[in-house]
Amino acid sequence: MSVSIRMTRIGANKKASYRIVVSATRSRCGGAQLDTLGFYRPDGNPPEAKLDLARAREWVKKGAIVSPTVKRIVKAAEESVKNGGDAANVRIAFATAKTKKTHKERLAAKKKKD
Repeated sequence: MSVSIRMTRIGANKKASYRIVVSATRSRCGGAQLDTLGFYRPDGNPPEAKLDLARAREWVKKGAIVSPTVKRIVKAAEESVKNGGDAANVRIAFATAKTKKTHKERLAAKKKKD
């Protein structure tokens, strides 16, 4: 049986919050979980996550498949631990840099180009 480390949605309507869980790859998204590793709140200001990095590493050693979003969180957690944090209880606050251009910014760039 293969297992994966992925997120399952919790929280109210339009106020998403996610748990980072270990579950069987074939189980449904909100189905049975083998272990809960932490949480991710994208709506926070700034977005935050909490992860038990030591247990996540154990599951990866056992052969767990990590989803792309969780992989990004694990990478940020490893950087935090490298800077002097506790691997058992890592808290991460993501930067809120604006990366997407608005529709007006794209139109202005297009007019400037012409």
